[in-house]
Amino acid sequence: MKRALENIFGIVVGIIVGGFGVLVHNFALGYLPVGLLLGLIGGFSASKILGERFGRRAIRFWFLVGWTLVTLRGATFGNGDELLIMSNGSGNTFLALGFLLMLVSIWSRL
Repeated sequence: MKRALENIFGIVVGIIVGGFGVLVHNFALGYLPVGLLLGLIGGFSASKILGERFGRRAIRFWFLVGWTLVTLRGATFGNGDELLIMSNGSGNTFLALGFLLMLVSIWSRL
């Protein structure tokens, strides 16, 4: 039962961090993509912290599941044909690098 609750906690944290990344990834100050950096570094850091806190890789996998659910939903068209993650440089970078950073956080031993 304890592991099931930890896995659900990982999914919930993934949804929260992924939602934050989806909302801020397009924010930029001049040429510096501050929102993209916050979203990517925040997701990677949260995944690593969860792994350190609970001491296993499975929670990082469940974090990735929650993060992916939110980001893929943000990248698909909604009821009013709106997109939260557009097909521009920061949107594509957020999806590609974010997913790769999550995989690296699962596989790394840092």
